Amino acid sequence: MSIIEFIILAIALSFEAMIVMYSCVSNTSIPLSKGLAESFIIAMLNALLLLFGLWVGNILRFTPQSLGDSTTRDLLTDTDNMVCLALMIFVALRMVFRLGKKNYQIQPYDISRYSITLLLGVAVGINSLIIGLALGFRIDASDNFLRAFFPMVVVNMFMTYFGIMLGRQHKELRRRRYAYIAALLILAFALKGALWS
Repeated sequence: MSIIEFIILAIALSFEAMIVMYSCVSNTSIPLSKGLAESFIIAMLNALLLLFGLWVGNILRFTPQSLGDSTTRDLLTDTDNMVCLALMIFVALRMVFRLGKKNYQIQPYDISRYSITLLLGVAVGINSLIIGLALGFRIDASDNFLRAFFPMVVVNMFMTYFGIMLGRQHKELRRRRYAYIAALLILAFALKGALWS
């Protein structure tokens, strides 16, 4: 996978962290320097969960590395691609049904403590874990480690910090719109992988 694809995927996966931090900061005022540290924590957790999912997906992959029969290899490769597609569709639907509901309220947590931020980072990183697992069925973790890690950290940190700044200023955040954009990016990514792999 190219680094551009990982950047697009990181944008889609970062919307949830941005929305959650926006909701938390709307009720708990924190200094921007602490917001930067919390953004870094959440970004690192998301990136590590993505890599862990990628590694587990490589282990669970159906296609063995050395298989002589090309028909069996093609069948197993198609199975890997279908598992990847199903997991990505699951994440997209999960985002739409959770964040895209009109009356859905995100619980604002007291993020003045780093322990809460760590728990929030794991909670918003579940989608990253599932997407990493999906990608693990399609790509090799060893070849894509740095290309997956750095875009996820940088993009997630930027978008999480952006959510904190918007929350501090009490600017309006169109949560549903961002949830739909994220879902569409993930679906487009999933279909691209399934059709042109």
